[in-house]
Amino acid sequence: MGLLTACAAPQPAAERTAVDVAADGYVYGYAPVTLARTRANMLCLLPVNQLHHQSATADPTSRVVVAPNVDTLYSIAWLDLRGGPVLLTHPDMGARYVDFQFLDIYTDVFANVGTRATGAAAGAHVVVPPGWDGPLPPDAAVVESPTWDAWMIGRTLVESATDLEAARALQRQYSLTVLTAPVAEAPPPLPPTACGSNPDPQALAASGPQFFDELSAILAANPPLPADAPLLDELADLGVRPGARPSAGSPDTVAALATGVVRGERRIRDLVASDRQSGQVWHSLSTAGRYGTDYLQRAVVATIGLGANVPEESTYHVARVAADGTTLRGETGYLLRFPPGALPPVDDRGFWSVTLYGPDMFLVANPVDRYAVGDRTPGLVRGPDGGLDVWVSSRPPIPAGSNWLPAPPGEFVLMFRSYLPTDRDWVPPEPVPQP
Repeated sequence: MGLLTACAAPQPAAERTAVDVAADGYVYGYAPVTLARTRANMLCLLPVNQLHHQSATADPTSRVVVAPNVDTLYSIAWLDLRGGPVLLTHPDMGARYVDFQFLDIYTDVFANVGTRATGAAAGAHVVVPPGWDGPLPPDAAVVESPTWDAWMIGRTLVESATDLEAARALQRQYSLTVLTAPVAEAPPPLPPTACGSNPDPQALAASGPQFFDELSAILAANPPLPADAPLLDELADLGVRPGARPSAGSPDTVAALATGVVRGERRIRDLVASDRQSGQVWHSLSTAGRYGTDYLQRAVVATIGLGANVPEESTYHVARVAADGTTLRGETGYLLRFPPGALPPVDDRGFWSVTLYGPDMFLVANPVDRYAVGDRTPGLVRGPDGGLDVWVSSRPPIPAGSNWLPAPPGEFVLMFRSYLPTDRDWVPPEPVPQP
């Protein structure tokens, strides 16, 4: 439904120009280049193959990855499997939700470890590089990565402010260990980071033709899947090959690449914004994490929710407009009404929340430091009929209380998350403007 289903039909091969190919190449490369830039920024703070634990839930200062949730503590690791397999271990998690999500460099989710996928019991999982046939621990489950570089996102649920230290105590028991010596026949690594001057993951088009230099480096470091070959064969004619520097090509080719960046960026942004005219309020990232050759869908998710999980783990609904079709604005004020018995359907081990972001998909400061409302928000007041009303506005309701989700005076975006959903077709109630 909605946001990620309106992909333009490809042109017949005979009608394709160099600019057409470059535009498709930009869309293709958008997600992996975004991820590689995000990785470069983070590696200025933490080495590869080491766990970094977030000790507090996200707030407006969290501006590394778009659309952070405020429900969990993150545990992040950037894996470089050229050094050999990496072993992840975690303790018994009891009733607490946890998920370790693994994404390849092209942002496809290739594994989940945790509450839903592998259970709450203490576990050991070894992540191996493509084609690995070397020795492995006998008691560890094996996860093969499709690419040599991968991103692990751990999410540990925090039930409440008083539960924070207990969640941290479990985090401290997670471990990540490289098991063997470097792999002899591995591809070259991604280029080293340039801390302080790394390009912005949210401003890819600003790089112009140099964008394709970054994509070429990714292709060399992480050979793509065979399904990508038709487009990559066309891009090779424009100099976009593993390890190449397309921006140093002929003037005509470089001009085509530059125009392709502009067109590709417009295509992505137009699809992101298309919900304003679609008549729909909530748009689902219903196939996040598994993109196949739908590169436009992959790029859109990288724009609004980099690191989104597969739908059996969590579903995401995004709204930029109200029930009347107008753009969400804090000075208007909106009511989200959950009728009796119609709260989000999630497994007993899961949870739900609705989070507010600015148009840039980052959290916005507010006077009560509340960035989401969900099933663990303390003090939520039900109506006489048992329903739940959530007030989203720059002005608090009267009387003010925990049912208020503060908004900035201008535009904002809502994202609804259901972790371990039991009905993936469920849609949140529409935000209704209030007089």
